[in-house]
Amino acid sequence: MKKLLLLLLFIPLVSFSQKNIDECDNKIAFENDIYVGCIDKDGNPDGYGIMTYENKDVYKGYWENGKKNGLGKYVTNEGNSYEGYWKENMKHGKGSSTEKKEDETYFRKGLFEYGQFIEGKMEVDNGYFSTQHNITYKSYIGVVKNKEINLFEGPGPDYEIIENLIPGSELFIISDKDINGYYNVIDVLSNKEGYVNILFVNLGNEIKANDESSNLMVTGVSENPNFSIINIFNNTKVRASIKIGGSNYIFEPDASRDIEISPGDYKIIVSSLNMIPIIEKIEIEIGKNYKWEHVITKNL
Repeated sequence: MKKLLLLLLFIPLVSFSQKNIDECDNKIAFENDIYVGCIDKDGNPDGYGIMTYENKDVYKGYWENGKKNGLGKYVTNEGNSYEGYWKENMKHGKGSSTEKKEDETYFRKGLFEYGQFIEGKMEVDNGYFSTQHNITYKSYIGVVKNKEINLFEGPGPDYEIIENLIPGSELFIISDKDINGYYNVIDVLSNKEGYVNILFVNLGNEIKANDESSNLMVTGVSENPNFSIINIFNNTKVRASIKIGGSNYIFEPDASRDIEISPGDYKIIVSSLNMIPIIEKIEIEIGKNYKWEHVITKNL
């Protein structure tokens, strides 16, 4: 029964059609790594492709400017694997991984951020019994301390600077799990998302998620067993940013959009200019399509 539960818990997130496989047949050697797939004008992997590395690791999925970006599956020669979303060669977004460490195997399914597992289910199997753990994060209001700091595009000073934040700037700390010493935040005033050094931010009150969403409605049956369609409607008169599953979407007033999403538990974070973001938890079940609607009413 234990092995059956593991199989059910880690349903594959990635499936590629024959069209993806046949779309490009460029074959390029990068030193001792062999790539077959789509490329950009400079000869870098771009689009769908398969990279077979010298050590026999294999990545099948999408690329952008020579880096793993989008949906993809990576399998090592030792049997470790990750399938799900990537960003800049790192696990980023919804995904599932299998990792062997000495006598234990770790199964993780949920949300990854720049290679770090921050929310979801983790199971540890030592060959005799398994233990299950729920991994989660908390969100807070934060305030920039007594010096001007930078808001970076990624977790570190090597990323582009988005803007400067003056002392006293109010931040929405998306996750209290820092990445390389940086918080993922939203500047409340400008509604710009980025990363700030945790040393220069004071944490304030926790912002809790609404656990019971009355705005999520089942609209029909999904044609794809691996994915559902959720129609999100910004039922407000302001431009809104909506973050779900590690991806960000911009919605104009009264705009709606269909988003393809894998089954699982999600937090939806809705933010707008000069507004404290709102968090809502939803569950996407296998084989169902949904509509989610929200009205932002809370102003600073």
